This record gives sequence, C-alpha cells and structure tokens, in this order.
Amino acid sequence: MRVALVPLALIMGCAQAFTIHFANNCPFTVWAAVGAAPNGQPNPSIAFGSRLDRGNSANYAKSQGVRAWGRTGCDANGANCQTGNCNGGLVCNDGGITAGVILSEFGNGFNGQRTAWDLSHVDASINIDTRLASSDGQSVTCTQASCPPDQAYNTPTDYQADRNSPLGATYTHTFCP
Repeated sequence: MRVALVPLALIMGCAQAFTIHFANNCPFTVWAAVGAAPNGQPNPSIAFGSRLDRGNSANYAKSQGVRAWGRTGCDANGANCQTGNCNGGLVCNDGGITAGVILSEFGNGFNGQRTAWDLSHVDASINIDTRLASSDGQSVTCTQASCPPDQAYNTPTDYQADRNSPLGATYTHTFCP
C-alpha cells in the first residue's frame, strides 16, 4: 500500500540488530509503534508499542526491515488513535499499513553491510514533527513547516532522502525535535 517502501523493500533482509531510541519532546502523549510489512504484507511477529508521555523515552532492538511511527490522540489502551492509528491497539499488528503518517524506515543495504534508513510521508501526512538521527552523526528532520526531499520521501522518487549507516547503529527517533 505504501509506495515509499518500494526503494527499501528491494533491499530489506535480515542483518545485525540495531536499536531505535524513541524520545518524546512533544507537549502531548505519543504512542510509539514499530512494525514490518515486507512487500506490503504485515508481519505480526514484529510489533512494538509504547506510551510516551512528555519527556519519556523507550528503546526497541530489532533486525532490519522495520518501520516506526508515532500515534496521537489514542485511548488509554493505545487504540482508536486520531493519527497513526493501527490494528492491534498499543502493539500494532498491521506493520503500519493503515497509519497514514510519517514513518522512519530501516532496511538492509549494500549487500548486508550497512543499514539503509529514511523518513517518509508518501501518500500520508506529517502528524508529528520528527527527527531521525543515527549514532554515526547523520540526521534528517521533517516538520509540518519544512520537509524538503533531501530530508524525507515526499514522493516515491525522493532518493536524496536515503541514508545509510554501519550495522548495529542506534537511531534516535525524536517526536517534536
């Protein structure tokens, strides 16, 4: 369903685990989510959800081939969200296919020697200003006020938004940077 996944879907696979560190700087609660949907097919065995009040953080460790996003306006169980909604409540089991918001995406690149990563909001909206930074010093930021194609996929061919980092890196996904 998500056209932006075509570039990463071609290079996804299993490799060394990495960590996504979620940080909420927003003045509202964000429900972080992680899922996988290789070739548009949800993989319910890869699912994560966490409620993050302002100033809170959470970590998720996984191999490549996942995407992450934030949800807002959810009920007490992490379901029925106003933005970024998914099937499954707190822990999404649909790989984010129904989210319709800005996603961070992580895949296997360079013959399994690096992690390919990006932000994307193709056919979606920017529900939360987002910054994604890798432990090797690279970062991209996409806000409702500014989201150029070298920072996030706006269209399926914004390849200048692609980044890559060494295997095993930590990625900090900051809501409201």
